[in-house]
Amino acid sequence: MSSTSTIADLKTWGRAWVTGALGVLLVGTLVSSASAGMSPIAVAPVIVRLDPVMDTAGVEVSNRGDVSWGVQVELLHVTWVDGKEEYAPAPDFVVSPPSFRLQPGKGRVVRFKYTGTRQDTEGFYRLFLRQLPEAKSEKEISMVFNVGVPIFVAPTESRPMLTMTATGASTAQLLNTGNVTLTVSKLEGKDCPPEALKVLSRIAPGQKLVVPGNVARCATGAQTDRGLMALTAR
Repeated sequence: MSSTSTIADLKTWGRAWVTGALGVLLVGTLVSSASAGMSPIAVAPVIVRLDPVMDTAGVEVSNRGDVSWGVQVELLHVTWVDGKEEYAPAPDFVVSPPSFRLQPGKGRVVRFKYTGTRQDTEGFYRLFLRQLPEAKSEKEISMVFNVGVPIFVAPTESRPMLTMTATGASTAQLLNTGNVTLTVSKLEGKDCPPEALKVLSRIAPGQKLVVPGNVARCATGAQTDRGLMALTAR
């Protein structure tokens, strides 16, 4: 299902989903009140791409704090509905371990394997690493982290494509008409204003980005994570 966002919407999505244009969704939840700090977590890599010849990968979780904590692991399939992520079970993945406890200064690799069939369109999943809440005194505070690492399962054949469609005198839509997710940094064209329109957004297949009409009329290409791509018109 396609969805439409403005540049502002997708920049917000970029900060949440990408956390500095890297790809991690990080949510912290306050579970008790008083003064203390949260146990820091490090995750690497922050984005996983499973190419057609690669079905297995892993993410390392490190505890940089001074207390141990438990982690629950869940891998979910992601779809876009009305511009928002919705999650469903992912029976086409095997994940190990499903949970573990991490001591201070230690790390643990969570491994996963894709057992499904490659589709015509890229598959989007998230590996969620959720801190299990600990019992705290009334004078302590705990931040429960919930990290969602994006996993992209490449299609049988990648066909990246971006299409520009005029929707009125003042706006247009940049649509990902290909079958893989694209990170678009800016739009450009020889007749565009001196500074090309910065987009800085990741656009999934079927996702639409609303752009100003004057830039849309002059833009002929887009700088993406796959290089400069020519824009097709509709």
